[in-house]
Amino acid sequence: MRSLRPCVLFLMATLSVGLLSAAEKANTSGLTFTEYDIEEDLVYGHKDGLALTMDVLTPKQNAKEIGVILVSSGSWKSKKSDIEAENIRKRDEDHWAQGLLAGGYTLFVVRHGSSPRYYVPEMVEDMNRSVRYVRSIAKDHGVDPNQLGITSGSSGGHLSLMAAMTGDDGNADAKDPIERVSSRVQCVVAWFPPTDMVNWGAEKGYNVIKLVRPEMFQRMFGEITDLEKQLREISPIYFATKQSPPLLLIHGDSDRTVPLQQSKVMQTKYKELGLPVELIVEPGGGHSYWPGIAAEYQEVWKWFDTYLKK
Repeated sequence: MRSLRPCVLFLMATLSVGLLSAAEKANTSGLTFTEYDIEEDLVYGHKDGLALTMDVLTPKQNAKEIGVILVSSGSWKSKKSDIEAENIRKRDEDHWAQGLLAGGYTLFVVRHGSSPRYYVPEMVEDMNRSVRYVRSIAKDHGVDPNQLGITSGSSGGHLSLMAAMTGDDGNADAKDPIERVSSRVQCVVAWFPPTDMVNWGAEKGYNVIKLVRPEMFQRMFGEITDLEKQLREISPIYFATKQSPPLLLIHGDSDRTVPLQQSKVMQTKYKELGLPVELIVEPGGGHSYWPGIAAEYQEVWKWFDTYLKK
């Protein structure tokens, strides 16, 4: 799997252009600031002797007893400062976590192992582990453990989708009690996410692999089926099944970083499977959150409320 590094580094560079992280460019104009309680640095796992952590944010008023996992990620890097209590207060309406807190959801803000030290498949393992952990503590936070959503944007949207597509029922024979818990989520919302690393920009069109192995290298080393196989393994679209959870996609039609096509092909895949799916296209929207995004959050609330309420 280490041979994926050139492709992943290219994608990281692509998603970094004009993008500090989705969270840092959020603009949730029109939302009212929501007071919340926070429990910080819960350890949901360990990797190479390092703790994997999350924070729990609970609205002080009008909490719906619905839990949503919010992936803290930009360019497949996860840092605490992206979604930190102090920053949320400083930015008030400008922080994307507010869009979810304002909807009354308890947030489990998850941080994964970051690139370049860790690779996407390892990050997906972190995400699945985090879902298991959230489910194990959900009742302690007034949340139904059987009704969990997940969301984020850009690389976080990609990891949200990967977690949603690869969840399982847990291993009943595992020694670790967390590993016995299901990692399935019941609903997902992804903002401008990469979904198909093999076909980028046009269906059966631009291939990310060709940027790493141009034509002259293909002639020298033959077909690129090995990398194509590995890119499929980090592309959510190839993991969608009839058991995949309801999906809401939100994407700007002027996104120069992750093309709208990435959400469109995921929508098409879901329709082929007969699954609940909706794609909201923001006219003129780029690879970030745009002014007036409160309207989109209204749709996010409807989606979560529809599929996560008892």
